[in-house]
Amino acid sequence: MVFVFYQTLVGIFAGTLAGQTPLQHAHAHNDYVHKRPLYEALENGFTSIEIDVFLHNDELKVAHVQLGLGSKQTIEQLYLDPIKKVIEQNGGTVYKGYNTPVTFMIDFKTDGIATYQTLKQVLEKYMDIITVYHRDSVIHQRAINILISGSSPVSELLKEDSAVATIDGALQGMGNNQSAKVITRYSSGWLSYFTWKGKGTMPPAQKQKLDSLVTQAHQKGKHIRFYHIPDKPNVWRQLLNAGVDWINTDRLVQFRRFYLEDYKR
Repeated sequence: MVFVFYQTLVGIFAGTLAGQTPLQHAHAHNDYVHKRPLYEALENGFTSIEIDVFLHNDELKVAHVQLGLGSKQTIEQLYLDPIKKVIEQNGGTVYKGYNTPVTFMIDFKTDGIATYQTLKQVLEKYMDIITVYHRDSVIHQRAINILISGSSPVSELLKEDSAVATIDGALQGMGNNQSAKVITRYSSGWLSYFTWKGKGTMPPAQKQKLDSLVTQAHQKGKHIRFYHIPDKPNVWRQLLNAGVDWINTDRLVQFRRFYLEDYKR
C-alpha cells in the first residue's frame, strides 16, 4: 500500500513539471536541508542540485554533518529512486521536452576513493538515466549528470576508460592540466576572491577579476561557480552578466522569480 501511494505521489509530481521552465544556470545549494529535498528544487526549475553524502556502513547517507548518520536517508531514497520515476513519467527527461540533463553535484564528505567505489555500485541499477564519460567527454548522454565535489577521486577517474562522473574542481587548481582532464566545473568560495557584498556597483578591480576567472574557465571548456556568495539579486545579476555558468543559491523561489520575471526582461 505504501509503495502504491509513493508511486502515485511521484506520478502526480512528475505531471506538475510538464509545464515547468527549467533554469539553465540555477544550482540548488545544500538542497537536502529543505523540507522536501529534490522536489522543491525541481518545482522551481533548478538544473543543478547539490547533495552531501557520507559513506556509512557501506551506504551513502545524505547529510551535512557526521552526527546521527544511522538515522539519515540514503542517496537512493532521497534522490535516485524519485528522479528515476520522474524521468520515466516524463518520457526520458527530468523536465518534459527539455533534453539538457540535470546535474546531481554529490559532495563527498568521506574518503574520495572509497566513497566513489560505493557510488559506482549504487549507480549500477540507475545506468539507464546516468551519463557515461571518458574523462571530461561524454560517451553516452543521459538524463542525469553526476558531478563529484569535496573529497574528489581524481586519480581514480583518470584511470577509467568510462566513468559515471566528472569532477567539480577548485578554481585555484585551474593550472593543473592533468586533473583538468576529468573536471567539468570549477568552483570556489566567493570570499577567496571578492569582498563585494552586493551593495551598489561591483568595484572595477573586482569585476575585472571576475571577468578574468570566467574567461580562464571558459577557455578550458569548463563551467564556473562560486559558493557562499551574497545570496541576493544584485549579485546574481552581476554573476549572470559576467557569464558565470551556475548561480549558487539557497533561495529557490526568489531566484526563480528573479530569473524569469526580472533578469530575463
